[in-house]
Amino acid sequence: MRFSVVIPVFNGGEKTIRTIRSILDQSAVADRSVAVEIIVADGGSTDDTVAMIEGLNEPCIQIASEQDRGMYDALSKGLRRAEGDITCWMGAGEVFEPHAFSVVRDVFDAHPQIKWLTGRATVRNAFGQVIDSLLPSPFRRDLIIRGQYGTRLQVIQQESTFWRTELNDLLDMEKLASTRLAGDFYVWKCFASQHDLYVVNSTLGSFTIEPGQLSKLDPRGYKRELRQLRKWPGPRASLSALMLRKRTKHSIPRKSAERLVTYDHGKAAWTLQRD
Repeated sequence: MRFSVVIPVFNGGEKTIRTIRSILDQSAVADRSVAVEIIVADGGSTDDTVAMIEGLNEPCIQIASEQDRGMYDALSKGLRRAEGDITCWMGAGEVFEPHAFSVVRDVFDAHPQIKWLTGRATVRNAFGQVIDSLLPSPFRRDLIIRGQYGTRLQVIQQESTFWRTELNDLLDMEKLASTRLAGDFYVWKCFASQHDLYVVNSTLGSFTIEPGQLSKLDPRGYKRELRQLRKWPGPRASLSALMLRKRTKHSIPRKSAERLVTYDHGKAAWTLQRD
């Protein structure tokens, strides 16, 4: 199995190297059970980002460096280059857990009906310390399409989400490139139009809260753009989302929850009880 990892970056410097190393240091890469292609979509960095990446001298790294319109323009360029079996993207500075790719490989191998997958929603502080880790409740396709996750319900954590590369065909890359803040929602909306999102009870990646993030500079901008991209929810979907939020606010999904993949020690395998 081959993983394509896109890293959109502009003047990322050492942060970009940190993310790349978290890919190269994957246990599944070390034992050669998976291969990787790392696609660095650089927006014409003016610092030493490109030189630092070139200094790694890793044949699995592709660098595409040119001016772009922003992160999602860079992402769209990177996704066009993806040729692996599994695709994901990661912002410069974020890291994958050391065994993330082996978990994702095992889940996709064991369950061919799964087209896209997310893990625990894990958050770090600016010092890299894990400060929160949540097992998401099952995601509903209709509520993803109608933009309820990221507004009334928890966001789908991009840093922990992987998909079969064939799903890239569902994306209008020009439309993705035109987004500024909610490009992740556009991707999830396209995927959910055809396929259910599954959850695996494992930490795959994490999101770091630190100063200078786009979402911090324009806190309302994400939701504003999301609402422009979503399918109109109407009162029924809005009420369903509010009821779901109330029901799941203080609960942890059971192992028998729909579309939840958990590890069975007796079978030594990642199992799915309810599809």
